[in-house]
Amino acid sequence: MVATLCGIQRTMEERDDLTGFIHRMRKLLREYAELRLGLLRLQAIRTLSRFFSMLMVTLTGILMGIFVLFFLGLALSAWVSGLTGSPVLGHLSAAGFFLLLLFLGVLLRKPLFQAPLIRMFISSTADEPEEAELDEEEGIS
Repeated sequence: MVATLCGIQRTMEERDDLTGFIHRMRKLLREYAELRLGLLRLQAIRTLSRFFSMLMVTLTGILMGIFVLFFLGLALSAWVSGLTGSPVLGHLSAAGFFLLLLFLGVLLRKPLFQAPLIRMFISSTADEPEEAELDEEEGIS
């Protein structure tokens, strides 16, 4: 049987082949989209897990630093109290030292804290070259 479509003659077999081809391509495109979506999910999970692990390490380090500063402040106030014989003067000198540290921290917050933290978080979430090469070798990329 012959059908005419826009001046082009096609047989029923050719039309069935074209319909089958379209169905196969639709199925392959759907599978491809699902695989890409799955890959994007896995990449998002990897990026978020790196980010949150780096965040937890940073927060733990900050908490430990606070404890160290607390005990150093106690030691400084006890030392100055022993030198001066006045516990009040020892505590005031320790407080003054920490106020000086706070003032310097506020003045130098960008170069000392913000920029390094931003670089650290960006580098922890970005693909490292060695890791990208390993992924490509394994066919994961």
